[in-house]
Amino acid sequence: MKLSDAAKILNGELRGEDAIFYGASTDTRSIQAGQLFFAWKGDKHDAHNFLDSIEAQGAIGAIVERYTPSVNISQIIVKDSQKALGVLAKEWKKHWKGTAIALTGSNGKTTLKEMIASILREKGQTLATEGNYNNHVGCPLTVLKLTDQYEYAVIEMGANHFEEIRYLTKIVQPNVAIVNNAGPCHLEGFGNIEGVAKAKGEIFEGLGKDGIAIINADDDYAQYWLSINTDHKIMTFGIRNDADVMAKNIQKQSFELVIHGESIHVNLSLVGIHNILNACAAAAATYSVGATLEEIQQGLENLHCVKGRLEKIQLSPNHILINDAYNGNPASLKAGIDALEGIADHTWLVLGDMRELGDFAIELHAECGQYAKSKGFDQLLALGELSKKSAEAFGEGGHHFANHDDIIATLRDNLKAIQNESVAILVKGSNSMKMFVVAEAMMKQ
Repeated sequence: MKLSDAAKILNGELRGEDAIFYGASTDTRSIQAGQLFFAWKGDKHDAHNFLDSIEAQGAIGAIVERYTPSVNISQIIVKDSQKALGVLAKEWKKHWKGTAIALTGSNGKTTLKEMIASILREKGQTLATEGNYNNHVGCPLTVLKLTDQYEYAVIEMGANHFEEIRYLTKIVQPNVAIVNNAGPCHLEGFGNIEGVAKAKGEIFEGLGKDGIAIINADDDYAQYWLSINTDHKIMTFGIRNDADVMAKNIQKQSFELVIHGESIHVNLSLVGIHNILNACAAAAATYSVGATLEEIQQGLENLHCVKGRLEKIQLSPNHILINDAYNGNPASLKAGIDALEGIADHTWLVLGDMRELGDFAIELHAECGQYAKSKGFDQLLALGELSKKSAEAFGEGGHHFANHDDIIATLRDNLKAIQNESVAILVKGSNSMKMFVVAEAMMKQ
């Protein structure tokens, strides 16, 4: 796209030479030659002060809220650069001829995204959201990466307030939209789980008349999502309830994937029954856009782990670390706890506070401590005032710590004491608790 075309779309004023740009960035540290830079003023930094650095890195131009004459780079002046990013991405997407799959949910979004992308790569060139770059900035930036070389796009969408998913899905205009599940996360913004379900359901508003809604038949809010998709084609997935796509004859991570009566055997590397349900969701989404059962099988079996999401790491012949430290909420924690059932002689939980749970925070942390105990965990090592409630509810074997270092030292001492017995350690917590520090220290050891 030309800068002059972008200026027309954004009702902005182009100052400088016209040129073609490829993709976009909002980060001066990672912008690449040929890209368009979006500058805005944040809480701590004003990107307008760094236009000289993006010029040096080969940026084609910048979207700005105020003109900077001291730099020799083309600039498009707009009222609001962040809004301009969404407007331009929406227009960019209209000119792309491929197939887009959008997904959201309370748990497992990133793993589901990787599963879908792995399957679609069996069919053709596929672009997927990097990491969890799934918000009002990351999502449109992903869209602006789409070129004719890509046949498929897999776009993850996250939110902690109403209207956010609606905004993103209107930009992406997906052919297929999925709500993986609704659980207790971001309750400060959504109020309760019903609010979560309604907010996640906004994703279906981006579907066109031929769009396909993928719905979790096992979720408590399946009927609600079905009710708001009467104008769309629907494909359901599940394990407990009858669905178009199901997993049957489950033996650990091996199962029969059944789609409309046809079946194929799948051996999944990722641990946990919830990942088998994720596999069903990925199968439903990709089957709806033409993937064969063999392509689905191959794509699922090719995916071995997603960093920081129930990532299995062998610390020693008898000791396993399950690194699920990227983020945390009660539903994903319980899924992780379930995934460790029968995996070792001893199971330990290292838990940091789970944030954004609003008025339910103390109750949910206590409930999770009780749940870990009921599933046979030997120890719960807690960091943070909320997780202290988990340790207290856990009872004997529950311990609260002041910092990461004390937890790491305790883990090392405890492991030394039981060298000849198998131990599995689950590390979990909200990203802000930096529980990855514990995981990385144990891996280095």
